Amino acid sequence: MGRRRRKIIRRVVRPFPKIFPCPICNELAVAVYHEEGSNTARVMCGNCKVSAEVKWLPSYMPVDAYAEFYDIVTGAKKPAEVVVQQPVSVKESSQQSVEPFKPEEQGEPHEALESRKG
Repeated sequence: MGRRRRKIIRRVVRPFPKIFPCPICNELAVAVYHEEGSNTARVMCGNCKVSAEVKWLPSYMPVDAYAEFYDIVTGAKKPAEVVVQQPVSVKESSQQSVEPFKPEEQGEPHEALESRKG
């Protein structure tokens, strides 16, 4: 008597797409353009010419850049803007008042906690 042979099921791994659907015109025409070594990628629709420049990390694939483009176009996420803040001088920082932490403002008062203990 022998054992029954198991059926081998092979899982087909499909590659990520290179062209994506456009959220504006619903055509399959959005492509991701990235130059090697660059920190940004250009995502552009070939049909309606909507485009955006998104950040690119070393671990990104074109589908990740498309996801950021989709969020920007649909309004779920605003495009990244570089904000330059002026350094605060020592004189200005000493003039600003810092309020001390008051434990009574949050939670129960201190007296109520003492009455529970005793």
